[in-house]
Amino acid sequence: MSRLIPDWITGFLSYTENTEPARLFQTWGAMSVIASALRKKVCLALGRIRVYPNLFVVFVAEPGVARKTQAITFTLEFFNAIPDIVVSADATSREAMLEDLESSARDDELPDGSILRHASITVASKEFESFIGNKKDNTKMLVTLTDLFDSNELPWKYRAKISKSSTVPSVFINLIAATTPSSIASQFPVSAIGGGLASRIIYVWAESKWMKSPRPEYSQILALLKEAMVSDLFQISRIAGTYEMTQECCKEWDEWYLSYDEVGIDRICKDPSFNGWYSRKPMYMLKVATVCAASESNDLIIEWRHIERSLKLIEEIEGGLSNVFRSLGRSEVSTDVDTVVGVVKALGKISDKELLARVWRDMDTIKFDTVVKTAIRAGKIKREYKGVAGTNKGYIMYYDPELEFRLPKKPIAEM
Repeated sequence: MSRLIPDWITGFLSYTENTEPARLFQTWGAMSVIASALRKKVCLALGRIRVYPNLFVVFVAEPGVARKTQAITFTLEFFNAIPDIVVSADATSREAMLEDLESSARDDELPDGSILRHASITVASKEFESFIGNKKDNTKMLVTLTDLFDSNELPWKYRAKISKSSTVPSVFINLIAATTPSSIASQFPVSAIGGGLASRIIYVWAESKWMKSPRPEYSQILALLKEAMVSDLFQISRIAGTYEMTQECCKEWDEWYLSYDEVGIDRICKDPSFNGWYSRKPMYMLKVATVCAASESNDLIIEWRHIERSLKLIEEIEGGLSNVFRSLGRSEVSTDVDTVVGVVKALGKISDKELLARVWRDMDTIKFDTVVKTAIRAGKIKREYKGVAGTNKGYIMYYDPELEFRLPKKPIAEM
């Protein structure tokens, strides 16, 4: 059966053209939908290695600026349109997720006549922190997701309770979620950055909306497009078997891989926190290339153009990676420093007392003094006094080294 649209990813972008979510969110949302439809029934053969198309995609943006939650809502339209796609609850515990995984187990026939028993689910979380938990008590969830990411072919065993062990057949877990830089700081301990789950996530950063759309219309044309997309997505969900690279693709891939330097000076994101992420970049490329191939046809073939497209898609997000962990540092006050600097930057000038009144729920006066001193010494903000130095009649002003720093003519009224 032939497809109704030539490329599912492009079709999704057309379907969401008049909506506000950042374009990168929509692009990676489309790829997550395809990955969820493929499930464990397909893989890419790479010699002795099998690469499965599951993706851990996390949209990252400041609250409200890029419509990351809305982007996930559009993907849910298609997740829910295909009965075989099992979606785990938005906010759930590790135990609930594993129960969903167990209950998703099913048998599918492969092209060679063999039967594959697998458990494939997609986790769609509009608030990643509610799903993964905070770093004080989320160790088990982090370890579980890290373990499941590799989609091992053997059954996965785990202990749900002290007296009970469970086994899940051939696991496949796909994830799409949304969060903010400050939430990431609350989710991942510093020791987890650079490895573990953090290095297995494709972070998609956006600073603004795609467009302003006060009343995005849903036309008959869009309804027909969605109908065609659901039909094609059903075909994608029926694909089963092993993808193979063409001879030309094998040659080009070998040359690219042998020349790839994960710590090279030419890489787009220089942040050493992403060294582990860059070591896995070739694997991400293969996963995305499989998704791109499935987006176009039912043929189990990977051409070099699919690899090139995947490389371009990944390079588009690399430039924003450095923003992801900007609220996370080894200092215990790094997140609070970002909070204080954000308030001062937004207001331009503010008294000590007013600033404390805005952030007291996050820090007491002792920590507040430490945070302010840290921000000042780091050159993030600048304090100058009127009257007796050290009193609450001082100013805290956002300091921009590009501009001349000036005090206002009149002091801020003491509150």
